Amino acid sequence: MAMYRSSSDAAKLLARRCLRGSFLVLLFTSGTLLWLPPAAYAEPCGESAIASIYGTGNVATLAGQAGRTCNRHDTTPVGGQLEPYFTHVIACSTDRQAAAGGLCSTTPCSTVGQFFAFRTIHYPDGTSAPAGFQCVTLNQATPSPGVTAAEVFAAIRRVKLPGGEIGAMPEVRGLANLESFFFVRGATQPPVDLQVGGSVVHAEFRAVEYRWAFGDGQGLVTTGPGTEGLDSEVRTAFRRRGFYRVGVTVMWTAEAFLDGRRVGQVDDLVSRARTTYPVAEVRTILTG
Repeated sequence: MAMYRSSSDAAKLLARRCLRGSFLVLLFTSGTLLWLPPAAYAEPCGESAIASIYGTGNVATLAGQAGRTCNRHDTTPVGGQLEPYFTHVIACSTDRQAAAGGLCSTTPCSTVGQFFAFRTIHYPDGTSAPAGFQCVTLNQATPSPGVTAAEVFAAIRRVKLPGGEIGAMPEVRGLANLESFFFVRGATQPPVDLQVGGSVVHAEFRAVEYRWAFGDGQGLVTTGPGTEGLDSEVRTAFRRRGFYRVGVTVMWTAEAFLDGRRVGQVDDLVSRARTTYPVAEVRTILTG
Protein backbone atom coordinates (compact mmCIF):
# COMPACT_ATOMS: atom_id res chain seq x y z
CA MET A 1 0.00 0.00 0.00
CA ALA A 2 1.25 3.47 -0.82
CA MET A 3 1.49 6.11 1.91
CA TYR A 4 0.28 9.64 1.07
CA ARG A 5 1.67 12.58 3.04
CA SER A 6 -0.53 15.09 1.19
CA SER A 7 -3.99 15.45 2.70
CA SER A 8 -5.48 16.25 -0.73
CA ASP A 9 -3.97 13.12 -2.28
CA ALA A 10 -5.20 11.05 0.62
CA ALA A 11 -8.70 12.51 0.34
CA LYS A 12 -8.84 11.72 -3.40
CA LEU A 13 -7.69 8.18 -2.76
CA LEU A 14 -10.23 7.72 0.03
CA ALA A 15 -13.04 9.13 -2.08
CA ARG A 16 -12.36 6.68 -4.91
CA ARG A 17 -12.11 3.70 -2.58
CA CYS A 18 -15.10 4.74 -0.52
CA LEU A 19 -17.19 4.69 -3.70
CA ARG A 20 -16.21 1.06 -4.17
CA GLY A 21 -17.25 0.47 -0.52
CA SER A 22 -14.63 -2.16 0.19
CA PHE A 23 -11.46 -0.57 1.55
CA LEU A 24 -10.41 2.44 3.59
CA VAL A 25 -7.18 4.19 4.48
CA LEU A 26 -6.96 6.62 7.38
CA LEU A 27 -4.01 8.99 7.52
CA PHE A 28 -2.82 10.80 10.65
CA THR A 29 -0.34 13.65 10.28
CA SER A 30 1.08 15.17 13.48
CA GLY A 31 -1.77 13.54 15.40
CA THR A 32 -4.51 15.08 13.19
CA LEU A 33 -7.30 12.98 11.76
CA LEU A 34 -7.71 13.90 8.08
CA TRP A 35 -10.81 11.98 6.99
CA LEU A 36 -12.83 8.86 7.66
CA PRO A 37 -15.65 7.42 5.52
CA PRO A 38 -18.91 7.10 7.48
CA ALA A 39 -19.19 3.48 6.33
CA ALA A 40 -16.22 2.58 8.50
CA TYR A 41 -18.08 3.16 11.77
CA ALA A 42 -19.25 0.03 13.54
CA GLU A 43 -22.78 -0.42 14.83
CA PRO A 44 -23.64 -2.57 17.88
CA CYS A 45 -25.18 -5.15 15.53
CA GLY A 46 -24.44 -4.18 11.96
CA GLU A 47 -21.44 -2.48 10.39
CA SER A 48 -17.98 -2.89 11.88
CA ALA A 49 -14.56 -1.45 11.14
CA ILE A 50 -11.54 -3.75 11.29
CA ALA A 51 -8.10 -2.38 10.43
CA SER A 52 -4.36 -2.36 11.03
CA ILE A 53 -2.08 0.50 12.12
CA TYR A 54 1.47 1.05 10.93
CA GLY A 55 3.82 3.92 10.08
CA THR A 56 7.01 5.76 10.88
CA GLY A 57 7.88 9.11 12.44
CA ASN A 58 4.84 11.29 12.95
CA VAL A 59 2.83 9.66 10.15
CA ALA A 60 0.67 6.62 10.85
CA THR A 61 -1.51 4.77 8.34
CA LEU A 62 -4.66 2.90 9.24
CA ALA A 63 -5.83 0.30 6.72
CA GLY A 64 -8.68 -2.16 6.76
CA GLN A 65 -12.21 -3.03 5.73
CA ALA A 66 -15.74 -2.09 6.67
CA GLY A 67 -18.29 -4.90 6.84
CA ARG A 68 -21.43 -6.12 8.54
CA THR A 69 -21.53 -8.33 11.58
CA CYS A 70 -23.89 -9.43 14.32
CA ASN A 71 -21.58 -11.68 16.31
CA ARG A 72 -22.00 -10.94 20.00
CA HIS A 73 -18.88 -12.78 21.20
CA ASP A 74 -16.86 -12.36 17.97
CA THR A 75 -15.41 -15.89 18.10
CA THR A 76 -15.44 -15.81 14.29
CA PRO A 77 -14.37 -19.09 12.66
CA VAL A 78 -11.23 -18.78 10.54
CA GLY A 79 -10.84 -20.90 7.39
CA GLY A 80 -13.91 -22.93 8.32
CA GLN A 81 -12.35 -24.09 11.58
CA LEU A 82 -13.94 -23.39 14.93
CA GLU A 83 -10.82 -23.46 17.04
CA PRO A 84 -9.27 -20.03 16.31
CA TYR A 85 -10.87 -17.11 18.10
CA PHE A 86 -10.48 -13.35 18.56
CA THR A 87 -10.00 -11.43 21.78
CA HIS A 88 -10.19 -7.68 22.38
CA VAL A 89 -8.30 -5.18 24.51
CA ILE A 90 -10.23 -1.93 24.94
CA ALA A 91 -7.63 0.78 24.38
CA CYS A 92 -9.76 3.83 25.21
CA SER A 93 -11.28 4.86 28.49
CA THR A 94 -15.02 4.28 28.82
CA ASP A 95 -15.12 7.79 30.26
CA ARG A 96 -15.46 10.02 27.16
CA GLN A 97 -13.79 12.99 28.86
CA ALA A 98 -10.84 10.86 29.95
CA ALA A 99 -10.54 9.51 26.40
CA ALA A 100 -10.38 12.98 24.85
CA GLY A 101 -6.58 12.97 24.55
CA GLY A 102 -3.97 10.90 22.73
CA LEU A 103 -4.93 7.93 20.57
CA CYS A 104 -8.52 7.94 21.76
CA SER A 105 -9.16 11.47 20.48
CA THR A 106 -8.68 10.39 16.86
CA THR A 107 -10.11 6.87 16.73
CA PRO A 108 -12.98 6.14 14.34
CA CYS A 109 -15.36 4.94 17.07
CA SER A 110 -17.59 7.99 17.36
CA THR A 111 -20.86 6.16 17.95
CA VAL A 112 -22.07 6.38 21.55
CA GLY A 113 -21.53 3.10 23.36
CA GLN A 114 -18.68 1.89 21.12
CA PHE A 115 -15.02 1.76 22.03
CA PHE A 116 -11.73 1.39 20.18
CA ALA A 117 -10.32 -2.10 20.81
CA PHE A 118 -7.23 -3.92 19.55
CA ARG A 119 -7.91 -7.46 18.33
CA THR A 120 -5.75 -10.56 18.68
CA ILE A 121 -6.34 -13.82 16.88
CA HIS A 122 -5.56 -17.03 18.78
CA TYR A 123 -4.77 -20.23 16.86
CA PRO A 124 -5.31 -23.86 17.95
CA ASP A 125 -1.54 -24.42 18.28
CA GLY A 126 -1.35 -21.82 21.06
CA THR A 127 0.14 -19.03 18.98
CA SER A 128 -1.47 -15.63 18.55
CA ALA A 129 -1.03 -12.57 16.35
CA PRO A 130 -2.32 -8.99 16.16
CA ALA A 131 -5.52 -8.68 14.10
CA GLY A 132 -6.00 -4.93 13.74
CA PHE A 133 -8.69 -3.08 15.64
CA GLN A 134 -12.45 -3.05 15.91
CA CYS A 135 -15.11 -0.65 17.14
CA VAL A 136 -17.13 -2.64 19.67
CA THR A 137 -19.60 -2.27 22.49
CA LEU A 138 -18.73 -3.75 25.86
CA ASN A 139 -21.12 -6.60 25.10
CA GLN A 140 -19.33 -7.34 21.81
CA ALA A 141 -15.77 -7.19 23.15
CA THR A 142 -14.54 -10.65 24.15
CA PRO A 143 -11.40 -10.77 26.30
CA SER A 144 -11.86 -14.55 26.45
CA PRO A 145 -14.25 -16.95 24.66
CA GLY A 146 -17.70 -16.81 26.24
CA VAL A 147 -16.89 -13.83 28.48
CA THR A 148 -17.59 -10.24 27.45
CA ALA A 149 -15.92 -7.04 28.64
CA ALA A 150 -19.31 -5.95 29.95
CA GLU A 151 -19.35 -8.94 32.33
CA VAL A 152 -15.79 -8.24 33.47
CA PHE A 153 -16.49 -4.55 34.07
CA ALA A 154 -19.76 -5.31 35.88
CA ALA A 155 -17.95 -7.66 38.29
CA ILE A 156 -15.40 -4.96 39.10
CA ARG A 157 -18.11 -2.34 39.62
CA ARG A 158 -19.66 -4.56 42.30
CA VAL A 159 -16.53 -4.27 44.46
CA LYS A 160 -17.27 -2.01 47.43
CA LEU A 161 -14.49 0.55 47.59
CA PRO A 162 -13.46 2.21 50.89
CA GLY A 163 -14.44 5.82 51.39
CA GLY A 164 -11.90 6.29 54.17
CA GLU A 165 -12.16 8.56 57.19
CA ILE A 166 -11.98 12.36 57.13
CA GLY A 167 -9.59 14.09 59.51
CA ALA A 168 -9.24 17.81 60.26
CA MET A 169 -6.95 20.41 61.76
CA PRO A 170 -7.95 21.93 64.18
CA GLU A 171 -9.11 18.49 65.20
CA VAL A 172 -11.90 19.25 67.70
CA ARG A 173 -13.47 22.32 66.10
CA GLY A 174 -12.63 25.08 63.70
CA LEU A 175 -12.89 28.83 64.14
CA ALA A 176 -14.97 31.04 61.88
CA ASN A 177 -12.98 33.10 59.36
CA LEU A 178 -9.82 31.08 59.99
CA GLU A 179 -8.69 28.25 57.74
CA SER A 180 -9.45 24.64 58.61
CA PHE A 181 -7.45 21.83 56.98
CA PHE A 182 -8.79 18.41 55.94
CA PHE A 183 -7.53 15.05 54.69
CA VAL A 184 -8.91 11.56 54.15
CA ARG A 185 -7.13 8.44 55.37
CA GLY A 186 -7.84 4.81 54.50
CA ALA A 187 -9.12 5.39 50.95
CA THR A 188 -6.92 2.65 49.50
CA GLN A 189 -7.92 -0.60 47.83
CA PRO A 190 -5.61 -3.58 47.26
CA PRO A 191 -6.00 -5.69 44.09
CA VAL A 192 -8.83 -8.22 44.05
CA ASP A 193 -9.48 -11.46 42.17
CA LEU A 194 -13.03 -12.32 41.10
CA GLN A 195 -14.62 -15.34 39.44
CA VAL A 196 -16.48 -14.65 36.18
CA GLY A 197 -17.68 -17.49 33.97
CA GLY A 198 -15.04 -19.91 35.16
CA SER A 199 -12.26 -17.36 34.62
CA VAL A 200 -10.36 -15.16 37.07
CA VAL A 201 -10.80 -11.40 36.83
CA HIS A 202 -7.95 -9.45 38.41
CA ALA A 203 -8.55 -5.76 39.18
CA GLU A 204 -6.01 -3.15 40.28
CA PHE A 205 -7.53 0.04 41.70
CA ARG A 206 -6.26 3.61 41.84
CA ALA A 207 -7.87 6.73 43.33
CA VAL A 208 -7.57 9.51 40.75
CA GLU A 209 -9.64 12.41 42.11
CA TYR A 210 -11.09 13.73 45.37
CA ARG A 211 -14.18 15.93 45.21
CA TRP A 212 -14.67 17.83 48.46
CA ALA A 213 -17.80 19.55 49.75
CA PHE A 214 -17.60 21.58 52.95
CA GLY A 215 -21.30 21.94 53.74
CA ASP A 216 -21.41 25.69 53.19
CA GLY A 217 -21.71 25.73 49.40
CA GLN A 218 -17.96 25.66 48.84
CA GLY A 219 -16.20 22.80 47.08
CA LEU A 220 -12.73 21.73 45.98
CA VAL A 221 -11.30 19.08 43.63
CA THR A 222 -7.85 17.62 44.33
CA THR A 223 -5.73 14.81 42.93
CA GLY A 224 -4.52 13.79 46.37
CA PRO A 225 -6.19 12.91 49.68
CA GLY A 226 -4.72 15.87 51.56
CA THR A 227 -2.13 15.65 54.30
CA GLU A 228 -2.36 15.72 58.06
CA GLY A 229 -1.46 19.12 59.43
CA LEU A 230 -1.33 22.71 58.22
CA ASP A 231 0.26 21.87 54.83
CA SER A 232 -2.82 20.14 53.44
CA GLU A 233 -4.05 21.43 50.08
CA VAL A 234 -7.58 20.69 51.27
CA ARG A 235 -8.53 23.80 53.22
CA THR A 236 -11.37 26.27 53.65
CA ALA A 237 -12.50 29.10 55.94
CA PHE A 238 -16.03 28.94 57.32
CA ARG A 239 -17.70 32.34 57.63
CA ARG A 240 -19.80 31.68 60.71
CA ARG A 241 -20.19 29.22 63.53
CA GLY A 242 -22.24 26.06 63.12
CA PHE A 243 -22.07 22.37 62.33
CA TYR A 244 -20.92 21.63 58.79
CA ARG A 245 -21.37 18.37 56.90
CA VAL A 246 -17.97 17.87 55.26
CA GLY A 247 -17.74 15.14 52.63
CA VAL A 248 -15.42 13.76 49.98
CA THR A 249 -16.29 11.70 46.92
CA VAL A 250 -13.34 9.59 45.82
CA MET A 251 -13.19 8.79 42.09
CA TRP A 252 -11.41 5.58 41.15
CA THR A 253 -10.19 3.77 38.07
CA ALA A 254 -9.35 0.07 37.79
CA GLU A 255 -7.20 -1.90 35.36
CA ALA A 256 -9.02 -5.12 34.46
CA PHE A 257 -7.34 -8.42 33.55
CA LEU A 258 -8.96 -11.74 32.64
CA ASP A 259 -6.83 -14.86 33.10
CA GLY A 260 -3.74 -12.63 32.98
CA ARG A 261 -4.78 -10.81 29.78
CA ARG A 262 -5.56 -7.10 29.94
CA VAL A 263 -9.20 -6.24 29.19
CA GLY A 264 -9.29 -2.46 29.65
CA GLN A 265 -9.81 0.34 32.15
CA VAL A 266 -12.91 0.74 34.29
CA ASP A 267 -13.69 4.37 35.10
CA ASP A 268 -16.16 6.32 37.24
CA LEU A 269 -15.86 4.07 40.29
CA VAL A 270 -16.96 5.94 43.41
CA SER A 271 -16.65 5.82 47.19
CA ARG A 272 -17.63 8.45 49.77
CA ALA A 273 -16.81 9.61 53.28
CA ARG A 274 -18.69 12.11 55.48
CA THR A 275 -18.19 13.81 58.81
CA THR A 276 -19.73 16.63 60.84
CA TYR A 277 -17.31 19.44 61.65
CA PRO A 278 -18.16 22.00 64.37
CA VAL A 279 -17.08 25.61 63.93
CA ALA A 280 -16.99 28.12 66.80
CA GLU A 281 -16.90 31.89 66.62
CA VAL A 282 -14.61 34.17 68.61
CA ARG A 283 -16.23 37.45 69.68
CA THR A 284 -14.54 40.45 71.21
CA ILE A 285 -16.47 42.22 73.97
CA LEU A 286 -15.38 45.64 75.20
CA THR A 287 -15.95 46.41 78.88
CA GLY A 288 -15.28 49.35 81.06
